[in-house]
Amino acid sequence: MTQRWMVRAMVAMGLAGLTACSDVAPGKLTVSVSGEDVAKEGLPLTEGDETIALADGWSVTFSKFLVSVGRLSVSGVDGEVAAADSKLYVADLHAGDPELLTIDPIAARRWDRFNFFIVPPSADAVALEGVQAADVERMRAGGFNYWIEGQATKGDRTVTFAWGLTNPTSNADCTNGDDDKQGVVVPTGATASAQLTIHVEHLFWTSLGAEGAELRFEPIAAKAGTDGVIPFDALATQPLAQPRDAAGNAINDEAGQPLVYNPGTAAATNLKEFILAGMSGAGHLNGEGLCTVTASP
Repeated sequence: MTQRWMVRAMVAMGLAGLTACSDVAPGKLTVSVSGEDVAKEGLPLTEGDETIALADGWSVTFSKFLVSVGRLSVSGVDGEVAAADSKLYVADLHAGDPELLTIDPIAARRWDRFNFFIVPPSADAVALEGVQAADVERMRAGGFNYWIEGQATKGDRTVTFAWGLTNPTSNADCTNGDDDKQGVVVPTGATASAQLTIHVEHLFWTSLGAEGAELRFEPIAAKAGTDGVIPFDALATQPLAQPRDAAGNAINDEAGQPLVYNPGTAAATNLKEFILAGMSGAGHLNGEGLCTVTASP
């Protein structure tokens, strides 16, 4: 996607553990976070020859897509530490691709170990541009590492949602989506970019464990109340095997076959648990770079 490779101007931050012990000129590493164009524009989304859409014809837009991310560490397999930043940052991915920090200077080399956390904000979390203090406090008090607001439409149907997600994760030893190798490479005397990329599509997956899984919204929409609002907790009553519409009828796919969600190895038995499991793996490095994901206390 177009936002995957874009990082803007640097914001200098004081970091612990800076290392520049090489005899060559050090570089800089700028770290940003993005939900790509899906967070900004919603679905369906067309970029070039690629269209990302919900298979059941729904359209979704977001008004807020907040994530609490940080506790970044960058090091080498040789044990050398470039940076360890204990801060958490709350960003609104619908509003843009904000920068978190710049590590300057940093030794020019490959830093193999790139780690970060997606966890509820601490009391001293940094609210990035456009993020309201009340939203940060709501996330902190509720133990949410994501806060997501939006609406979906299909024909004359419109539903809304405002969800707090609690699925804190450690994202370790990330592979770089730019070169499919571990960590990041800092060039001599130049600036490297590290984008923490959140794959928003994971909210609507129907199969866990495979990027590019089919996306659907009808089983989610079926849990809207008479006011058109979908409570996140209501998704706990939506089964993964043959989910039901509001009238209790099985939801079928376009071929007329009953829809079935595939949780893979996740311990998910209902749609709420399924979405939490899917979003726990939404954090990547520079687009498609995968991380080793574990639950974080």
